Amino acid sequence: MTTYLLHDDALRSRELRHEIGEPIMDPVTFIEHDGRRIVLASDLEESIFETREDVVDEFWNVEDFGHSDLIRDASFPEHFLGAELAVRALQKLGVASVSVPPSFTTLVADYLRDKGIQVTVEPETWAGRRRQKTPWELEGIERAQRAADVAMLGAARMLRDAEITNDGRLRFEGEILTAELVRVSMEAELLAAGGESQDILIQPGDACLRGHDLGMGPILPDTSCIIDCFPRDRRTGVFSDMTRTFVVGEPSAELRKMHADCKAALEVAFESIKPGTKTAFEDVAAYFESKGYPTQRTHKGPGGVKSGFRHALGHGVGLEVHEHPWMGRRSEEFQAGDVVAIEPGLYFEGVGGVRLEDTVLVTEDGVEHFTDPYPYDLEP
Repeated sequence: MTTYLLHDDALRSRELRHEIGEPIMDPVTFIEHDGRRIVLASDLEESIFETREDVVDEFWNVEDFGHSDLIRDASFPEHFLGAELAVRALQKLGVASVSVPPSFTTLVADYLRDKGIQVTVEPETWAGRRRQKTPWELEGIERAQRAADVAMLGAARMLRDAEITNDGRLRFEGEILTAELVRVSMEAELLAAGGESQDILIQPGDACLRGHDLGMGPILPDTSCIIDCFPRDRRTGVFSDMTRTFVVGEPSAELRKMHADCKAALEVAFESIKPGTKTAFEDVAAYFESKGYPTQRTHKGPGGVKSGFRHALGHGVGLEVHEHPWMGRRSEEFQAGDVVAIEPGLYFEGVGGVRLEDTVLVTEDGVEHFTDPYPYDLEP
């Protein structure tokens, strides 16, 4: 029988936030043992967990484990206080070994080992626990997605209403339309909808070739503009992730073809995603290759591929915007209950780029969107 242990604050530890569902800012101990889910914390947290029977079976007060006595003992190092209380809780349960995630602090792990408790770091076990989203996480992801939809709608309106000036610039309400201007507007839209993000990627033209670069400067007519919005739901701390590509003016023939092929690749991915499979990346790469695009599979030169389909197909989404399962050259099998962002993209210097991305829930039958997908139109 495995005993699962966490000791941290739930703002830093995504594992703890997943298990207890609350943004507790002070370190608390979580133990799952023999089917019992226990939180060891102070009086300040007790009232919170009185209403969270969905995540905790028992609340243990640190005062029942000698917290005040340890505080009064000036010879006891304060930085070991939480670790000692965790040891006493484990001793009460008769536990001699625990499973912890890679994020578990070294100080606490060493203290437990010094007290005779075997501590085993199990990355795959804890990643698997987080892949099974709780009802409150799924609700938060849906709220985050709705916030992203609202912000993307606002960005598309700014692009659509922009005027092309005689000097080849775009102006919106008299201002030169820049990535910074659109980003600030989207941030405000997200906040009003219960989300937040200061890292929206808005990449005009060849800026998309710089990977995760935020994107700066003017958005030009007849040029691709990739907008990648991954807001965090303020209530639960979970993310969603979406990308659309727009062109103000007249898209080139190359951009139109790239956009159509990315949209088709998105459908290829959706058809490939089922529990027990892990071929979605390979299937999309094969589709792009059939259309003549370079991919990671066909790249032969030094370094990484610089153009075409140059990145993974996607990633899991939850309390981190990038988490398990991964979809790339080392793909993981999908499980029912996974939440994943799928993002086929194509990029060429001097042409620009196209990326389309949706966050979906993996079900026994395939994939399910959290909201009606925002339109994929190239023209805003």
